[in-house]
Amino acid sequence: MTVNPCTAYRMLRDFVSLSRGETVIQNGANSAAGQYLIQLCRVWGFTSVNIVRNRENIDELKAFLVDLGASYVLTEEELRTTELFRKSVVPKPKLALNCVGGKNALECLRHLDRGGTMVTYGGMSREPVTVPTSALIFKDIRVCGFWMTRWGGDHAGTPEQAEMFQDISKMYAEGNLKAPVHKLIPFSNYKEGLENTMTIKGFTGLKYIIDFQS
Repeated sequence: MTVNPCTAYRMLRDFVSLSRGETVIQNGANSAAGQYLIQLCRVWGFTSVNIVRNRENIDELKAFLVDLGASYVLTEEELRTTELFRKSVVPKPKLALNCVGGKNALECLRHLDRGGTMVTYGGMSREPVTVPTSALIFKDIRVCGFWMTRWGGDHAGTPEQAEMFQDISKMYAEGNLKAPVHKLIPFSNYKEGLENTMTIKGFTGLKYIIDFQS
């Protein structure tokens, strides 16, 4: 409970003061942290625009994320041409959450509202986050990073940490928050997890945990 749900919680609480109906955009939306972000946005009344990589069973993935509470799910290609923000279907995002980097992050940043903030907490593409000068000058975009381990160390034993744990525990107990599906496999079957994780097979809907004791 101390990593992904807390990461999502802090990023939605600490960087931008969001009101119900305002918009958050995130990439890597099917990641563990991304799934928690979707659920917290639903609970707190934020509109979430969720970006995922295109894949063979994209419709299945979109349906899964919508069932979690996603307001909109777009592929990277769809984000480049979407009319969501141009036609004011939804307000421009005040907050962008980036765990991918590269062109994907740049595209999310491009849709931010003036004065918006992009928070980077991962770099799955291993490509740098590039910020156009125009975004800084003309849109007053703020770019920063977040690392839950550092936050936890700096806030250990504080009222803020206790409140966060209480809030998250309550959401679990009330059924408003659920963990991503995991599959426990014995170490002898580690190849199964590696093959399904490292090869492109589309959306599998689960994470693998290796049991070294079996």
